[in-house]
Amino acid sequence: MISGKLNLSVGAVGLIFAAFGGFALGMTIDPFFEKGFAAVPLARFLLRGGHTHGMLISLVNVLVGLALPRLALGDAAKKACAILTASAFLLPLGLVLRGVTGGAMTFAPVAMIGGLSLVAGALLLAVGGIRSVETAKLQP
Repeated sequence: MISGKLNLSVGAVGLIFAAFGGFALGMTIDPFFEKGFAAVPLARFLLRGGHTHGMLISLVNVLVGLALPRLALGDAAKKACAILTASAFLLPLGLVLRGVTGGAMTFAPVAMIGGLSLVAGALLLAVGGIRSVETAKLQP
């Protein structure tokens, strides 16, 4: 039986890292307003994307960790859902790596794999949720 502990742990750690990234971005924003408007370079834009996607994917992992034990899925499907959702962290990691390298496309495939993992994990989550609702309707 899959308990969702992986996703709860990964989500909590992800929230901590993404929050620190947000603090770092917030403390270094002043130089970008010298002209009276936000002139944000591509690298910073990608770092901000990594922060925001990291927060969202962390929360998704926490929710998956809480929901996974209750889903009407087999153990193999639950394990796949847990691994796919946890590997969705490749999306913000790829964005941060692109930002650190000045926007180089070298790490774009990393972000793409993370995004596809998130979609696949969400599909499994949806299937399990639909099956759980159908199972609940059949019980008196």
